[in-house]
Formats: sequence, structure tokens, C-alpha cells
Amino acid sequence: MRRTRLSRLLQHLVIPVTVASVPLLVHADDDDDDGLELPIRTIDPGNISARGLDKVSGDVRWILPGPRRLDPKVFGTPAAPLGFEPDVGVPLAMRLTNGDGTAYTTTSIPTPFSDNSAIINGNYKLKAQDKTLADDPDSKDKIKYSAKVTSPDGNNTYDISVKQILPVGVDHPVFGGVGSNMIHHGMTGIGTKMQPTQPTVAAIWGIGTIKVNGVVPERGENRLVHSMITCDVRDADYRLVFDDGVDCSNIHTHLMMPNVQIVADEEGNYEEVASPVPTGFILSNGMEQPFLHVMFENTVVDGLGD
Repeated sequence: MRRTRLSRLLQHLVIPVTVASVPLLVHADDDDDDGLELPIRTIDPGNISARGLDKVSGDVRWILPGPRRLDPKVFGTPAAPLGFEPDVGVPLAMRLTNGDGTAYTTTSIPTPFSDNSAIINGNYKLKAQDKTLADDPDSKDKIKYSAKVTSPDGNNTYDISVKQILPVGVDHPVFGGVGSNMIHHGMTGIGTKMQPTQPTVAAIWGIGTIKVNGVVPERGENRLVHSMITCDVRDADYRLVFDDGVDCSNIHTHLMMPNVQIVADEEGNYEEVASPVPTGFILSNGMEQPFLHVMFENTVVDGLGD
């Protein structure tokens, strides 16, 4: 029987997540009432160009493992639970409640979506083309992505590179490897519900390589790499907000490398294999952090509409 994404992640005590997106008939002009008006500036899908800069302290942050606070709009209450769908939801057994058992509080295990972060250094560059709307082994989408970030302790430098798209998703659609002008997560039910519902300028899913201090370590290749440019989902204290707190007056970039590698069979079918990211960064509990989640607050997107 196929194991869920959640069960694979629990091998390493942190929930594994790959995020996805869904097009919602978004229209950029106000005169068309047939679709949903995206509450964020849109981009030309055929010419996506962005970069993350590191000019002042706090521009780049490393997300540490920790519990995720549970939004009642997404996860309901113990009396009327929501958001427990396989792969994208949080199982009821992995939720804590308040003292009288009337409300959910947080997950019972650490996740990549905590309120805990550390200021680091880093930058990224992205060039992409969103030419294929749906998953397709012959997708025409293109990605050229590179990022360089440091560990919170400053002992490690990571170089992440992606040139190969993931054209077909394993547990959810990835829109041929590149998506643009969309909404996902949260209430959409597409991608992890631990992230709030967030309008997205662009998102990529690729198969990449990570170098640690200039060397490709064991398990450093064929890594799933996901990055997305979205509305701001962090508050002034850098807590991951609920849906009501998403701020589309500002954008930032997420880089996510979950603890999976991508393998393909002879017929070109893709599979995710549980594999901790070799970060070499040791947490306070003595364990190596098995995922990489980095935020770039100083994000520049070329050609972003008004």
C-alpha cells in the first residue's frame, strides 16, 4: 500500500511537504467577471525573472523546525474538525488542544512551518518560462535557478541549482514544472494546509543539486526543489500567519527542499523517496535538520504588473 507523504516524513520527525498550486481562472483585468481577480500583481508567464537580495540583516531567514499553529478556519475545532485530508492535511492524532479541549492549538510534532527562524546570508536568481498549464511528461516549461545560503551557525554554505523541471507531480499537480499567477495552500486543499492560502506570482518545481561547502555530499543530487514568490505570510515577529493575516501589499520568496529525492523509472514515471537533506546543520536536540526552508524578504521581480 502506498505510504502517504506524511508517513514518509515521520521517519525523520518532521512533516515532509511539497507544495503545489492550482490555477483558478485568474484574470488580471477588472472588466472580466468570469474568473477570480488575483489580489496580487501578475507576471508574464513566458518571461519570469526574479532575484533575492541580501542588503540588510533580516533579508534572508532560515526556518527552524517547530510546531505549526493551527488556523481554526482551516482545521476547524475538536468538535468539528477540518483539514485532515491525506498528504495535505494534519491528522487529528497530530494536533494539540487547549485545556478544555474546545480548540486546536498547534501540531504535536515539529514541522518545517514554525514561527522559529534565524537570520542568515544568501541570495538567489530565477529565470523561468511557464508554457505548459498542466502536468505533462513533454512539458515545455523551463527553469534556471540558483541560490546560495548559509547555515544559522555560519559553518556551512549551500549552493542549490536547478536546471531540470519536474514535469509531472507525484502527489499533486505541478503544472508542468512552472506555475504563475495562481492561488494555493490553505483553504484550496492544494499543497500543505499548514501554509496559509496565498496568492502566488510564480512557483517552480525542479530536480536539483545541493552543494555543501563546495562539495556535493551523499544524497545531494536529484533533490526536489520548490520555490515560490507569494504574498507576505509572515508578521512583524516573523510568525507564520493565518489566512486573515496574509498581506498582498508585499511579496517575498520561499525556498523549500523537503526530505525527499526524485527518482524516475525507465518509463519516465516519477517517485519521491524519503531522504533527509544533507544540511549538516545540527539542531539543539543533537539532530541534523532534515529539510531546508529559506525565506528571501528582499525579492525583486522583473516586469511585475501594477
